Amino acid sequence: VLSNGKYKSVLHRSLVSKDDVRMSWAVFCVPPLETIIGPLPQLINENNPPLFTTKSYKEF
Repeated sequence: VLSNGKYKSVLHRSLVSKDDVRMSWAVFCVPPLETIIGPLPQLINENNPPLFTTKSYKEF
C-alpha cells in the first residue's frame, strides 16, 4: 500500500538440513489504530494515480 504497488513481496523458502539446526521467528510491527495508511504522496502523480484508498490502520 505504501509504495502504491511499486514494490512487491518476494517469494521465499527455507531449506532444512538434518545436520544443522534451523531457527526462525516472526516479527510483527503494529502501528497505533489511528495511524493513517495509504500510498506515499511522493509516489503519486498524474502518471501514477493511487491504487489504494487511504484509511486508518483500524479500518485496514
